[in-house]
Amino acid sequence: MIRHIAAILLFLPVALSAQLMSPPIEAGESTIRMLGAYVVIEDTGTSNQNWDFSALLPEQSLGFSIGDAASSSLGKSFPNATYVIDDGDEDTYYSFDDNAAFHGGTDGTLVVIYSDPAVALPYPFAVGESWPDTYLAEFGAAGITIYRTGSIVSECLSSGSLTLPGGEVYEDVYHIHSTEVLLDSTFAGTLELTVESDALISSDYAFALMGAVQVSTYDVPVGGTPVSNSYDYSIWMDSYVLGIEEVTSLPTWGMMPNPASDAVTFFRSTGLSSETIEVVSMDGTLVMQSQFTFGQPSLNMDVSGLAEGVYLVRSSRTEQAQRLVIAH
Repeated sequence: MIRHIAAILLFLPVALSAQLMSPPIEAGESTIRMLGAYVVIEDTGTSNQNWDFSALLPEQSLGFSIGDAASSSLGKSFPNATYVIDDGDEDTYYSFDDNAAFHGGTDGTLVVIYSDPAVALPYPFAVGESWPDTYLAEFGAAGITIYRTGSIVSECLSSGSLTLPGGEVYEDVYHIHSTEVLLDSTFAGTLELTVESDALISSDYAFALMGAVQVSTYDVPVGGTPVSNSYDYSIWMDSYVLGIEEVTSLPTWGMMPNPASDAVTFFRSTGLSSETIEVVSMDGTLVMQSQFTFGQPSLNMDVSGLAEGVYLVRSSRTEQAQRLVIAH
């Protein structure tokens, strides 16, 4: 990060005293995350910030449990990962040692192994520092070889205290802004995924305490018409506990708003495979459907044409179904 000499001297004491360290993690821990409307995470300086999101309302919950990577069924495929994150549907592999790195994951029979992992954060990471990284993967799905390249740039902007929705307060929190661009290429076309995120992170937890995320996708099929979409949402930690029994029954995908009038955004905790979302009337008639593509964490569906009432929403990949209320 380029600064004038005077600015470097001004912020040097802050950078020396405020550092994000590697979090202590144990297999068997779990967390419940909440989804809500997108909020802007702002700074007025580089230290002593006071982020207060106590008034933000949750609209959906997702559960994650942490396991030991080496003891998992595919531990040998991810020898450099230390932990596996299970959301009840997909497993993803991470390491939290000298840095926070993503090594790939599984989704049913699909296995994605990063030959060059995605390093999101180095440790220690001080206010005023930035970190760039690139990553690579090659994997197959339904007989198609997918070539993945990506880049991520993270910058530690400030530190302060955070009040989460519900009123819980955390001290020694760091504001990390990240820009990630992922490109999946096949003979059939390309899918570009861009994620702009602002995360509020504590050294005490492996997951961000809160994040504001903006996602855009640009799907370019060979010989077809390009399709672009964009989504935004907030996600935050509702609880962090020992044991996995408290989160196994939670849904692995969510939607908001609910009730809805014009559009619904569907979210999933990870996005390694394709997945169809179906909207069914209470008499069993399929009225709408839309599809997640590879790597896509969110999608929008226009429901303005649906009649008011209650509908059942289901996923093609799981047995989970949820109720959607349409109220114009």
